[in-house]
Amino acid sequence: AQYSHDDGTVSFYPSWEYESERELLVDFLDDWAGIKRKRIGADGALFVGFNILGFDAPFLFLKCITTDGVLDDLGWSYEDCWNQIYRWPSYLDLAHLLGADFIGMEAVRGELVGTQGDFAGEDVPEYYENGEYEVIEDYVHDELAAMAAIYEELRDSAFFEELMGIRRQVGLERDLV
Repeated sequence: AQYSHDDGTVSFYPSWEYESERELLVDFLDDWAGIKRKRIGADGALFVGFNILGFDAPFLFLKCITTDGVLDDLGWSYEDCWNQIYRWPSYLDLAHLLGADFIGMEAVRGELVGTQGDFAGEDVPEYYENGEYEVIEDYVHDELAAMAAIYEELRDSAFFEELMGIRRQVGLERDLV
């Protein structure tokens, strides 16, 4: 698990440094709950990701409610978990925005940013099994930098400016920046 902050720092939760999945989830979700949420007329985090609503958020929610002890350790109900992961965060899912539901981030990255990673996410389990954790950390940092570059490329496009105009026209005051 990982996330990037506005100041460029990255919070990284490597599973190999935790005794259990429960401990990792509690640590991550406790930090997650402390992130200021973006609301209309207020500052706060905009969670930008690629397929974050199709994979990351559902996966995190299911892990939260099915891993013994996580809800108890956090002092959360099922509804609290739902609110923390789905209801309260403001997400910008680049896959949905681009209509790239069946295209991976690497293809979008290559097309919009002109770069490619050194290896694909599907290679991570092999590196994990071989104890090559530094390679995994490099991959995570590269993936986050690529997402930021894709977002910046989109944010500077005429398409994005038109989208923001439509949002304002229909009464959505908050910009996606």
